[in-house]
Amino acid sequence: MTTDVKLRRYKFDLAALQRLAALNYAAFKPLAESVRQHGAQVIKIGQHLRFALTVLESAPYTTEVRIEQQALVTQLPGLKETQLDVRLYHDAQLAEVVRSQGVTRLQPAYDVPNPRMHHANEKHQVNHFLQEWLQLIKSRGLLQEN
Repeated sequence: MTTDVKLRRYKFDLAALQRLAALNYAAFKPLAESVRQHGAQVIKIGQHLRFALTVLESAPYTTEVRIEQQALVTQLPGLKETQLDVRLYHDAQLAEVVRSQGVTRLQPAYDVPNPRMHHANEKHQVNHFLQEWLQLIKSRGLLQEN
């Protein structure tokens, strides 16, 4: 008995990614402004989770901020701490992850399988992760919206 399994190719949804980028911009902008004005900041969540925020670039229409998890306990071999570089586009009011875990130039869609083992929708996933991270720090009272 043979079964025909048709693989569905991931279809990139630009409108969904732009909606997510607009939500992330609105949530991230006050935090980015604070980091830009006061220098690097550390956000502590609980006893064992800290994130350092640093402005990498600042221009009239864009700001790029690095979010980097800081280890508070001895790292496990092979464990890579979270690192995201987020670019805010002030004119378009969008924020997107431009680098994640050292991966630059995230593609909108990847063929699966691929040599680097990226998910088909990796770009959307890392931007969704940013949204969840922003919700976490907001729920802990560490992010105030203006």
